[in-house]
Amino acid sequence: MTAPLAIAPDPLAALPEPLRWLIGRATPDEPALGIVQPGVSAESLCTAWLKEEQFPSVVRLIACVLPSRESIWWAWVSARHATQMPGAAAPTADMHTAMSLVEQWIVRPDDDARRAAWDAGNAAGLDTPIGMVATAVFLSGTSIAPASSPPLPPPPGVTTAIVAGVIMLSAASNKDPLQIAPTLSAFSAQGLEIVKRLGGWDASLKLAYDSHQRAQQEYVRATQPPVAR
Repeated sequence: MTAPLAIAPDPLAALPEPLRWLIGRATPDEPALGIVQPGVSAESLCTAWLKEEQFPSVVRLIACVLPSRESIWWAWVSARHATQMPGAAAPTADMHTAMSLVEQWIVRPDDDARRAAWDAGNAAGLDTPIGMVATAVFLSGTSIAPASSPPLPPPPGVTTAIVAGVIMLSAASNKDPLQIAPTLSAFSAQGLEIVKRLGGWDASLKLAYDSHQRAQQEYVRATQPPVAR
């Protein structure tokens, strides 16, 4: 007789909905997921992951809890730092332009600045950290359609993975592999400082969760096909 398949319990089942949402969005690596226990908070989980040097999971967790503008600033600082690492290739003129235009959007996040950053990011190369930051800037807006077309919102939360990717790629720009983990630790500390300035993990999580739910509702409303009459 064949034994029934055993179904592993969901490690997130006992957690409050906002925290389940956050961890699910962060897609932690298996070792990091194994640390999740009932009663854990976002802050204590991040601390535990840092202690175990689960830096990719930490970076994604922070990226998920930050508002778009703050997370993009974090990614921009990391991308800029990548150009200053020992052995890093010198940034091209297009990269300098993209870094400048992304900075202008951070200071004044209007639609003209968003589209200018996107154009500059394309010129710099969307496979570069600064090009990826420019992509996150563009996708943080209310519409990804041309300015003269009806608005088409981006999928909610799409910038999160891009920001986390920028942090990881920027850390890997160091030619010394032994410095990648310390660099990720430093980038994580910078992200945590932003969380602190936003009022801490509980306040940041509530803001991120509520904002995502509203954005999801708006996205569904804006993209559903018209009702046939």
